Amino acid sequence: MAVQRYYFPIIHNGQLQPDDEGEQFSSADQADDYGARVACDIGSDPDYDQASGTVVLVLGSAGAEIARHAVVSE
Repeated sequence: MAVQRYYFPIIHNGQLQPDDEGEQFSSADQADDYGARVACDIGSDPDYDQASGTVVLVLGSAGAEIARHAVVSE
């Protein structure tokens, strides 16, 4: 199975924080799982402000959105 690069930019307080490096996965499902873990990690930070409306996007190598994960406090 071919490995592809996926990107995980973050929208925080309405501002886009790009991901210029990305990560390699063999499927979009794996990339989606990774994006969900990133959102969970951000939400588990005791200093995370729920009001910031942070979202982790999962983008394919061509820039198409695969998924988005809203960050929630744990």
